[in-house]
Amino acid sequence: MRTFFAIATIVAAFAIARGQEAAWCRCATFVSSRYSEVMVMQLPDTPIDNCESHDQCMARCTQEISEMTNDLDLWSTVNGDTVGQYFCTELYSHFFFWIHNSYVHGYYQMCGGPWEYTGQDSQQMLCCTGGQHEHCVSK
Repeated sequence: MRTFFAIATIVAAFAIARGQEAAWCRCATFVSSRYSEVMVMQLPDTPIDNCESHDQCMARCTQEISEMTNDLDLWSTVNGDTVGQYFCTELYSHFFFWIHNSYVHGYYQMCGGPWEYTGQDSQQMLCCTGGQHEHCVSK
């Protein structure tokens, strides 16, 4: 009987401690290719009320991605470079030298869970050659 109470106390303490952890929401953009999804921009974490706040996290990430990328307009200029150039530079730094006709998508992640789609897609397809953002040529 003592063993049961000891285990129950440990489980309860763990549950209480776990419930007091700060909830967080992580936002990022990923480029899709035929065989992979690659993160091209991680945005600052945003606090949320709890680890069940899917709608709150999605709304905050949707807004953050929209504001930082001008609604995922790859030809929009931010700090002297196009949004697409930023993505191409990031991909190049991870040895992705050539990207052709690929869309960039918005995602959010809560409290270390799976990445979930925000419903955002880039306005144009992304094309990069040697880390340089280029206009895409249709197939």
